[in-house]
Amino acid sequence: MSLKKILFVFAHPDDESFTAGATIAKYAAAGDTEISLLCATRGQAGKCGEPPICSREELPGVREQELREAAAILGIHNVDVLDYEDKHLADVPLPELAGRIEAAIRQYQPQVVVTFAPHGISGHPDHHAISVATDHAVTHMKPDNPVWKLYHVTLPSNAPFVNRNVHTDPPESITTEINEPAYVPVVAKALLAHRTQNMSVGRVFSGIFEGDYSHVRQVNYFILVWHRIFDYHLSEKETDLFAGIR
Repeated sequence: MSLKKILFVFAHPDDESFTAGATIAKYAAAGDTEISLLCATRGQAGKCGEPPICSREELPGVREQELREAAAILGIHNVDVLDYEDKHLADVPLPELAGRIEAAIRQYQPQVVVTFAPHGISGHPDHHAISVATDHAVTHMKPDNPVWKLYHVTLPSNAPFVNRNVHTDPPESITTEINEPAYVPVVAKALLAHRTQNMSVGRVFSGIFEGDYSHVRQVNYFILVWHRIFDYHLSEKETDLFAGIR
């Protein structure tokens, strides 16, 4: 394999930093991987900051800019933002949303695609909708599907700092762990770029605004839900999303 390519498909600005920041930073630093991000909304239903740093009308544009800043910090090369309405992704017909995702796959030609587990970690209905649509796009795409592996990002029930309001998966279902403590400061900087969401960032990553990064996740967890690699069997947890792809 020459240039490795990975596509992350999420619902809102900040999903990338909350769920997979260490993984993105790891592959970006390696220098041999092109990283793309498709974000389905501009986060119109989010907060404007506390205290507010923009008006409700300005929020979509501000959040898109925050996303692009965070993506640059993490090392994402390509960022596409769709303009679906935040909190209403479930209202988008599945063929339409899956078609937009398929178009991104055809454009960026990733070997690996990552999206939310169906529960979406937070339980947000948009997270569920983007998970279902991504699964559909990858598994129904033909001909010339470039994707070899599809992952769901999640949290195991025994992960540090998991509270009862978070949806998780059993530890034994986790197929892949990316453990990159060296990139915690990079992830923290990306999280802090989402300034309008400072309340959520501070709640989930306690201490981050005071320079305490101990709650910023150094490990990202994934479930391999689909692949088309002949005779590929997992005997132990993967540490590389591209494992088995030649």
